[in-house]
Amino acid sequence: MKVLPKKKFVNKKKFQLYRHPWLSVLAVYAAIIISLAVVGTIIFGFLELPESQPLVQFVQGTAYHVLTIFVLVPFVLRLPKGKRTFKQYLEDIGLTRFKPFVRLVLLALSCYLLLALSQVTGTLIFRSMERFPITLGFIKQVLDLSGDLPPKSASLLVSIPSIFEEMTFRGIILAVFLQRYSSRKSIIFSSLAFGLIHALNLLMGSELIWVIGQVIWAFSIGLFYGYVFVKTQSLLPSMIVHYLGNAFIGSITMYFQNRASVEVQAIYGVLFFFGILPTTLMILWTKFYPSRWLPQLARGGS
Repeated sequence: MKVLPKKKFVNKKKFQLYRHPWLSVLAVYAAIIISLAVVGTIIFGFLELPESQPLVQFVQGTAYHVLTIFVLVPFVLRLPKGKRTFKQYLEDIGLTRFKPFVRLVLLALSCYLLLALSQVTGTLIFRSMERFPITLGFIKQVLDLSGDLPPKSASLLVSIPSIFEEMTFRGIILAVFLQRYSSRKSIIFSSLAFGLIHALNLLMGSELIWVIGQVIWAFSIGLFYGYVFVKTQSLLPSMIVHYLGNAFIGSITMYFQNRASVEVQAIYGVLFFFGILPTTLMILWTKFYPSRWLPQLARGGS
């Protein structure tokens, strides 16, 4: 009698999205788009609120980020570490690590100062290229941030959603990459994801050259955001720098924006405003800072 061979049972592992970093990036992109569509439908479709109102812009930006970060990602996508309790999820994305608070805030503020000085430098270089004198009065004009403060501007309000971008791209996406790749590769890959999401601005009617510049400088400064997150294990520094950078860019570069072409704005953005110069300075400072003022992170950090 012929004996049939025994069937081999292959233990197939259940698919886990977080084990596939690039698929996770696409899934987060999809979650962002879905959240934008849902929130936009409610705010502009059902409620018929005006898009130009700063308060409406703030509500829209905050609402779709909250839906993405605190609902879709942890309970639907199960990122960045699979099925976890909500408390564990907050720990995974760095939202519970804010100590030593004062020193982390000082790191953030000093990094923002480097960012602001780079933006001032770009504005002064542009004026010198126009062959106009750089007077003390002009420098004071560039350093005057009152244009982005109430009641003249709602920039402090509408820039708040940028804080949530750090939760998404450093807290979630970078955390996913760190489970599979080295810190250096993870920072680069998450920065690439951060840069590419800005290509969606093409759908908003932005000019191609401007969007290309935006993708490049978002990738560049994303390297700093990722580095400071890995170095400190906290989202606090990157959230503060990201927020302040978006809140006061209008005042510092107002002269430049009123006079430069879109092409020149894209180039200066890559070089000075959010790109190569500030990214380099902030990473170097972040590399030095823990050795003096955050010794516990310098010993145990990456």
